[in-house]
Amino acid sequence: MNTIAKIFYFLVCGLLNLSAQSNFVLSDPFCLDLMKGNFPADTFAARAIPADSKLVAHLAGEINADSLRRYLVKLVSFNNRNTVADNPNKPDGGIRGARNWVKSYLSDLAQKPGTTLFPCEFDFDYTMCSRLRHRELFAVIPGNGPLRDEMVVVEAHLDSRCEDVCDTLCLAQGADDNTSGSSLLMEIARVMSKVQLNRTLVLIWITGEEQGLGGSQAFAAYCKQNNIKIKAVFNNDIVGGIECGVTSSPPGCPGPNLYDSLRLRIFSAGTTNSMPKNLARMTRILVEDNLARVYPEAPKIDVMFGEDRSGRGSDHIPFRQQGYTSIRFTSSYENGDGNPSQPNYVDRQHSSRDILGKDLNGDGILDSLYVNFTYLKHNAIVNALSASNAATSDITPFALQITAKTLAIDVKIENPQNAVKYYFGVRRINNVFFDTLIVSDKPEVTIEGLLPTQYYVTACGADAYGWINMFGLEYNVRILSATNELQKAEAIELLQNRPNPFDEQTLVPIVVNDISKIRQAELQIHAEDGRLMKAITLHLKQGINEIMYDYSWHNYESGVFYYSLILNHQKIATRTMLMGNW
Repeated sequence: MNTIAKIFYFLVCGLLNLSAQSNFVLSDPFCLDLMKGNFPADTFAARAIPADSKLVAHLAGEINADSLRRYLVKLVSFNNRNTVADNPNKPDGGIRGARNWVKSYLSDLAQKPGTTLFPCEFDFDYTMCSRLRHRELFAVIPGNGPLRDEMVVVEAHLDSRCEDVCDTLCLAQGADDNTSGSSLLMEIARVMSKVQLNRTLVLIWITGEEQGLGGSQAFAAYCKQNNIKIKAVFNNDIVGGIECGVTSSPPGCPGPNLYDSLRLRIFSAGTTNSMPKNLARMTRILVEDNLARVYPEAPKIDVMFGEDRSGRGSDHIPFRQQGYTSIRFTSSYENGDGNPSQPNYVDRQHSSRDILGKDLNGDGILDSLYVNFTYLKHNAIVNALSASNAATSDITPFALQITAKTLAIDVKIENPQNAVKYYFGVRRINNVFFDTLIVSDKPEVTIEGLLPTQYYVTACGADAYGWINMFGLEYNVRILSATNELQKAEAIELLQNRPNPFDEQTLVPIVVNDISKIRQAELQIHAEDGRLMKAITLHLKQGINEIMYDYSWHNYESGVFYYSLILNHQKIATRTMLMGNW
């Protein structure tokens, strides 16, 4: 079964598993009260670290690479953390042993002065590798503010695998996939449990990611069934490696023996105009505008087009399916595409080779490490910053008033609230990040120098401490030039795809200015030799239509291709797209 078929199978099984079951049990009913904010604001003592303008520097200074290394070395020592390596007669072995060790760490942490944290466990039914009943661990850091009934989730999967997805005896240390993410959560627990937060923070070590996202499917469904409000979900899956493998799921890395410790990718759902994409964009702005000022080593953030790598999936997806805003952090470069069944697979991901490192000279000391702890520290700081922001900001999304002008627009925020600084983002409709980002201390600006085309416009604001609110959904505006300002636009416009060239997915925007002109519409993709590679029936609506085209739809053949818009059985426009060879 190929990767895409496996994911489809797992998701269908997951929906069948969850649609008819509610056999969810918490280790303590108080855990639900904590998640729902069912407690007086003064229940817990004030924590020593306020979420003020000094918190960013505190997080950057407090998160420690040596701590991350200690957690990771211990977790890989369990050797096999397969979801079903969960034997009650072996409480110190397998994933049960790893979970119990993390729980013990959290319990010790909860006893420290100035710390507020509650370890909880969640039992659920979900058939994975012929086992129905499973357990996963989470920690609650209750909010102290008026929005404590809202939750911010940071997650990473604790389970590991080797070549056989159900093998409980193989060496499955999963050093990067995903001990790196699990260790990152432990460090965030240590640091964030001392911080005074407005919203409640939940850190969850998911089980069953490798067997079809079972743990996240169950927990997201539980939250939905219990009307738990979730502000944002940050998933960490493969966040410590910096080496490119021979294979890599597109959008991948250039090739073997290449390294990248400077960038971090964020995957999120939607085409370009979606709340997960807006959360990803806001995270990038936080890093560039808040973190980089006090921590020059902050990674560069790449906001990716897709919800995940091509044919792949992780634990942010079930939360999005339940209507929650969720994103995924993952390393810039990965060592493998996770498909060990393919011939001559030599990469580490999803194999017994995903270990901490190698002892090259036989002296008992690892000389070559496959997890870069400095890089993992950078990514932990980004997570702590993102979670702090989501758990602190009380500014609601802005409503905008937009007036188009000649090659310019006026933008006014109608409900600026207590913001003291404003970010105005403008992008052409086929770009995933902003073409122009204007920072102002005024809630209204004029943005000039625009092209005569379609744009998305949005805005967010920062409070006195620098915490940024979520972008609302974007406003669409058409800019006309002075010469055609009064001229009607074409009824249908086929725009250039982005990114171009591409190696995973690309976005094809189609603008409908007059829906009455459309009876039938189709997008056709042809090879240079005239072969029809794909025909997509379109159900267009008035305004902007974003068509996501997947490289896998024609067996990853690279080269020059042409996409054409067929309207009412007539070809009205053709453009060129370039597909890279990954």
